[in-house]
Amino acid sequence: EMTSSLVGSEMCIRDRDKYTDEAARDIRMYMTKEVRKGHMQLLDLSRSYHNAFLSRPYLIFRDKKNAKKRFDHIKDIWSGENVLIVEGEHTRFGVGNDLIKSAKSIKRILVPDRNAFEKYEKIKDAVCQYGQNKLVLAVIGPTATVLAYDLAKMDYWIIDIGQLDTEYEWFLRKTDIRCSIQHKNVSEVTGYEPIDDFTEDDDLRRYNDEIIMQV
Repeated sequence: EMTSSLVGSEMCIRDRDKYTDEAARDIRMYMTKEVRKGHMQLLDLSRSYHNAFLSRPYLIFRDKKNAKKRFDHIKDIWSGENVLIVEGEHTRFGVGNDLIKSAKSIKRILVPDRNAFEKYEKIKDAVCQYGQNKLVLAVIGPTATVLAYDLAKMDYWIIDIGQLDTEYEWFLRKTDIRCSIQHKNVSEVTGYEPIDDFTEDDDLRRYNDEIIMQV
């Protein structure tokens, strides 16, 4: 994850015309001489690394006309698959939009919105129990990166899908700025809208039916 993130960062620096000024500036500020040195010590220069911006296909791009095509390609990953989502208790990945409507089935394991790593072993055990023969989508911040690494070594099919649902919501709104989303915890927005757990809504009822465990 770190090495592929480096490649994404380097692409942003070298070809920054593709990205917004804010995104390019943030990456440049992160890629200090010390950080670059640390990353280079981990890189295997004989390998090819893909862009790690998979879960951020919209907001950072200056030209957003190809965003739909990028999202459509990502949706193909879980089209017709049985999906297990492990996410924060108020993340609600794909709820209220069509991001994962092409999946054959959807089940969810909920974990704490914050400090999920404190329950890492319980989360891993739960995903091992329910994630066999499924595509696992992990949406639990840095904990998802560790989980994806550990479970991939155990032959589970798992993706650290990061901020994709939030990016998709922003894409649907055609917004150029980070904004709050009703019924969802948006970690990148300070002071997000209160989440109403009691809203009578078909999407929320379906979401509640998909929950099989809470860690």
